[in-house]
Amino acid sequence: MTSSRDAALVGRRPWTERPLWQVGFAAALVAAAASVIVYVAARAAGVPMELTEVFEDHFARMPVMNMAWAALLEGGVGGTALAVACRRWSRRPRSTFVVLATTGVIASFALPVTSDASTATKVVLSISHVVVALVIVPALARALPSRHSRSGG
Repeated sequence: MTSSRDAALVGRRPWTERPLWQVGFAAALVAAAASVIVYVAARAAGVPMELTEVFEDHFARMPVMNMAWAALLEGGVGGTALAVACRRWSRRPRSTFVVLATTGVIASFALPVTSDASTATKVVLSISHVVVALVIVPALARALPSRHSRSGG
């Protein structure tokens, strides 16, 4: 027989009991929406959001969907894969994940900073990297155990 407390816990499983892919997927969706909001706000403020096309010499406006896809694929899929690897091979999955994810976010600034975009566009792209990380990294970190249990799990 289950108590009402047990039933309540089943209905709202804590982050640490959810599969990482669920946490990563939910966080990626929120991050994608936040990234699109950053883009729309930047465009409303007059930021050109233009970059040169690959193998081209002319500037073109970056589609808003690029922001969403980057958050979903690079942030969500990449972050989830990193979290899975940390859970599998690290003695301290949570702290290892946070250190590696933070290092990855810092490294990700190389792309917008070295692009030939305007300074305003570079700033907006860098802000979007931070926004995506602020959504995905804490969500996945909370879903990871602090330490592996002695039983090997």
